[in-house]
Amino acid sequence: MSEVILYVKDNCGLCEEVKDLLSLFEVQVVLVDIESDPALLEKYMLEIPVLKIGEEELDYRKIDYFELMKRLQ
Repeated sequence: MSEVILYVKDNCGLCEEVKDLLSLFEVQVVLVDIESDPALLEKYMLEIPVLKIGEEELDYRKIDYFELMKRLQ
């Protein structure tokens, strides 16, 4: 099972949608709250949710079922 990092914040509807989408795949999801780190908040504030797969980061515009199938299977 591979591991991915999902950058999120509280009360983020898109973050919840991506979490639900990731539950369809056999991956371990590590949630990172960007509000707990000022540097992460500055970097990702307008881009969350952001999914990190290996060294590649996908912002919310690029995260969909078909893109995840291509990258996670």
